[in-house]
Amino acid sequence: METKEIRILLVEDDEELSLVTAMRLRNSGFTVTCAMDGQQALEKMMAERIDLILLDVMLPDTDGHELCCKIRGGDIGFGGPIIFMSCLGDSTNIVDAFREGGNDYIVKPAKLEVLLERINENLKTNENKKEPDSRLWFRQFMIDTKTRSVYRVSGNVCGEKIELSRTEYDILMVLVSRPEEIFLYRQLYKAVWGMEDVGDVRTLMVHVSNLRKKIDGNHSEMIRSIRGVGYLFQDE
Repeated sequence: METKEIRILLVEDDEELSLVTAMRLRNSGFTVTCAMDGQQALEKMMAERIDLILLDVMLPDTDGHELCCKIRGGDIGFGGPIIFMSCLGDSTNIVDAFREGGNDYIVKPAKLEVLLERINENLKTNENKKEPDSRLWFRQFMIDTKTRSVYRVSGNVCGEKIELSRTEYDILMVLVSRPEEIFLYRQLYKAVWGMEDVGDVRTLMVHVSNLRKKIDGNHSEMIRSIRGVGYLFQDE
């Protein structure tokens, strides 16, 4: 079974510390994206799939507590772990960090083994909680269920919006809900239109054909036709 790539956003304005921390995390098997201030962090969050955030409290354009609120709410709605990292170890800052949506707090400087332990523990806890995330990431596209929007993805980076009709979006959501599983024509029709197909398979086929042209830029048979039976979704 393929191991999921864990992507960490490191928000740290100290360039030297950022480079060293990122290098150590990459050597430990993580994929790391760096941001030097709050604005860069928000841009990265909007454009890339991120699984965990390491967040400094003191940033040049904002403070970590305010940034955490923005990341948790608004258009981002990030549900993964946020670990604050700061040289400020007083109780007020620690309490504020948890109050604003943080999951953990590490006082800098921290040893690598401590950082790795806290990262893995928070990832494990978050997985067990199974918090819903409004953004569903796939190899070629990302679905924002909050806004019912679909965006093209290349190399885990979000790009242009893919304009789908309401029906095309509903079909896509049904198919991605159970990858590698065949949906019979009648099952898919009923899930999307809420009624039996009464032999009207042609309408479904036209919508699926249009959906394919829009989302499968690699022409990889992402939505595969099972002739005379139905369709299945493969994340390729």
